[in-house]
Amino acid sequence: MKQKIAVYLPLFCLLSYWYVEFAAVFLAVLLTGNIFKIFRGFNRKHFLYLLLFVGIEMFIMALLDYDMRKFFEQVGLVVTTAIGYRAYFIYVLKKDISFFVKCYLNMSVVIVGYALVAYALNITISGRLEGWGGEPGDIALLILPALVYYFYHKEISIRCALTVLAFMLASSTASFAALFIILALFLFVYYRKKFFKLIVAALVVFMVSSAVSSYLSDNKSDNNDAALKFKETWEMLQSNRFSFYDLETLNASTYAFLTNLCVAEQAPSRLFGTGLGTHHINYEKIYPSRSTTYRLYGLNANDAYSLSIRVFSELGILGLFLLFVFMYKNFNSLSLFSFMAMSYLVNACITGGHYTANGGMLFFVFFYFAGKYVQQDAFLGDKKKNE
Repeated sequence: MKQKIAVYLPLFCLLSYWYVEFAAVFLAVLLTGNIFKIFRGFNRKHFLYLLLFVGIEMFIMALLDYDMRKFFEQVGLVVTTAIGYRAYFIYVLKKDISFFVKCYLNMSVVIVGYALVAYALNITISGRLEGWGGEPGDIALLILPALVYYFYHKEISIRCALTVLAFMLASSTASFAALFIILALFLFVYYRKKFFKLIVAALVVFMVSSAVSSYLSDNKSDNNDAALKFKETWEMLQSNRFSFYDLETLNASTYAFLTNLCVAEQAPSRLFGTGLGTHHINYEKIYPSRSTTYRLYGLNANDAYSLSIRVFSELGILGLFLLFVFMYKNFNSLSLFSFMAMSYLVNACITGGHYTANGGMLFFVFFYFAGKYVQQDAFLGDKKKNE
């Protein structure tokens, strides 16, 4: 019983404030009596790498004359949260990834149920379905791995139907795109001969799902049309030259995505970045508040809207390269759970620039363990032999 409480504790704090989730994961480790084991397995080499990273970043920030307070805050938060979740998987879950997935699926049903009831009662800020975190994109991000699980097992159940409905009502363009990418990846790995036919079918499903989500949302929000967001973003990216003023004519999501992308591209030190926690400084320097009176100015300036954009801005080309290397090296095509975790990371790379909030660090650690320890109920090797 104590273990179950410890496992569920961080899961039910995923859509709360980062410090609540942070406290929950360490409390989970404490409940199981493993708090003094959290540094076990680390050696001098790991700490030397950390010190080298901090030293290089401090040197760059000193040259740029950037405030370092946010940098130390982010380094401390990312490192301690990662260590906490590592201990969570090793000592609380005892590397039982299947049990974690079972608990995650149960938790997602609770989140979906709450969100659907709130939506039915018209308790919504954006006009779209929201979790208790208040952002439609957050709940879509969090339940996407569950959809991957249900789709693979071809599950026909109430929990699957509710999750699909919630996903559509959240109407997150990034989550639709991430789902399409993961399905395409799965089809490419296991159905390569039929890949192109299936990818066309998947595109049709993507467009239909987008249209259905827009219809179900009943035009409660000016920005809930996934197709419109995708169209505006694509058209603007195709144009060779555009200004921040041009971006202010777009819908909120496209504006946030493209302004932060432009800031990241124009920021100094593109090879090594400007340091963790500095994207908002880059934003103010490149797109100063005095240059505009636009009401949405500064939208997602702290998190860069997208994890990949934020990493590019703060850690440069090298940081972005290492992020993709981590995803490539730790992805295991023989594990269903690896596909589930990858769906979250792909979604976060499109939209979701927080390093730790909304389960960010949890799913990075889950991705690592899902690829390293392939459980029997997640093993896809037999499927690969049969295809």
